[in-house]
Amino acid sequence: MRKILFFISSLILISCANAADTVAEEPLDGDYRVTEIKGDQSLPNDIIFNFSPVGNRLSGNAGCNRFSAHYNQQGNNVEFSTPMNTRKFCEGKMEIEKQILSSLEKASRLDHNGKEIVVFSNNDVPLMTLIKIDQSE
Repeated sequence: MRKILFFISSLILISCANAADTVAEEPLDGDYRVTEIKGDQSLPNDIIFNFSPVGNRLSGNAGCNRFSAHYNQQGNNVEFSTPMNTRKFCEGKMEIEKQILSSLEKASRLDHNGKEIVVFSNNDVPLMTLIKIDQSE
């Protein structure tokens, strides 16, 4: 009898663990403000990403120039194409822009926490933090 109870308990625990692993994350959709890049939180408020699940397209402002890229999201995993961007020069903004665009190419995983998304590299280094912008803002 104990063996049967142990077996049934094990099956329940395993099935619950597998169900948690298969829960899909919320798809990227809408506007997000970049609030942190590689630990730097002193970013201007105009660095905005717009995720469109139609066509899996990301576009936005990287600090000086507009950019666009495609993305592929599978649960917590994400992959971005090489971003295309305009080529203006803006004094004092180019280093942040370079970090943002290179972070997109290194991104491999997302961690959702309410309205906040942390983007990680494939070796779990946090690259940037995004905050969902409400339509009322």
